[in-house]
Amino acid sequence: MFAHNNSLVLRMAMVDNISRIKPAGHLAGERLLETRQETPQAAEMAELIGRSQSGSLEAFEQLYNLFKNKVYGLAFNLSRDHQVAEDLTQDIFLKVFSSIRSVDRPELFPAWVYRIALNTCYSYLRREKVYDEKLEMMAPDDEGQADSGFDSRHDDLARAVSEAVARLPERLRTVFLLHEVDGLTHEEIAETLGCRVGTSKSQLFKARLKLRKILKKQQLLKGAGR
Repeated sequence: MFAHNNSLVLRMAMVDNISRIKPAGHLAGERLLETRQETPQAAEMAELIGRSQSGSLEAFEQLYNLFKNKVYGLAFNLSRDHQVAEDLTQDIFLKVFSSIRSVDRPELFPAWVYRIALNTCYSYLRREKVYDEKLEMMAPDDEGQADSGFDSRHDDLARAVSEAVARLPERLRTVFLLHEVDGLTHEEIAETLGCRVGTSKSQLFKARLKLRKILKKQQLLKGAGR
């Protein structure tokens, strides 16, 4: 009842809030969106979780503000579409909100949020089968590029990396994005994915190796595999 009565209020607040996340100059389908930020202090997070579990929308909004950039960035990097990322971010936080009373270990809250985010994003991608379509749509958009401030070769490499990441197997892609883009440690990734730290490390190694091979094949990376 608690989540049902307040979900509409929460959704309306998020619509306006999410619209401010998108950084100026980012073009959908071109570059990975980096969202590294400091993890909130454990005491602060535990206090906000407790208040949220007691029904405080204000406390949940603070939690939302602490994690929205990372969740949105993950959704964008997986979907390669800003509008889809906005919608997914809303869905993710509504799920977090409706289930927050199940959180009994505040220190695991970030991993729990990431797990919900990943499940929501991959569920969408599997349902819509968008990856093949997205790869076809990742052709360079020349409009406005002259004023972008980026060298054309840098843009080509950024797009190539984005495409290469999208081609990775799901598990490798997930570990790569969580570690290299969102800045999670292997310990945090292991907690999020329910695997061992060593597994996270080995999958990141495999992801980097596959990316180097793809980029070398496209003649955009020298010396790969040496």
